[in-house]
Amino acid sequence: MFRRFYFDVDNGRETVRDDEGVEADDLEQALSDARAVIGEIADELQALDVDSIWTLVVRDETGLTVAHLPLGLFSRSQRK
Repeated sequence: MFRRFYFDVDNGRETVRDDEGVEADDLEQALSDARAVIGEIADELQALDVDSIWTLVVRDETGLTVAHLPLGLFSRSQRK
């Protein structure tokens, strides 16, 4: 049975909420499926606001936060 996961981004001052989310079997699959999009978001945010540390906040379908991940983990520029 699929679960829905939402990927918000937060820098401590502002939060960009994901109102659509993705369906996946579990959190690991959701992160794997979303990796390309998350990488693009990470690169854009870091280019726009280099002084802030952005975090990916993952929520499940109940609204419960299930993970906090620094977006630098997904940034293509950080992996080169």
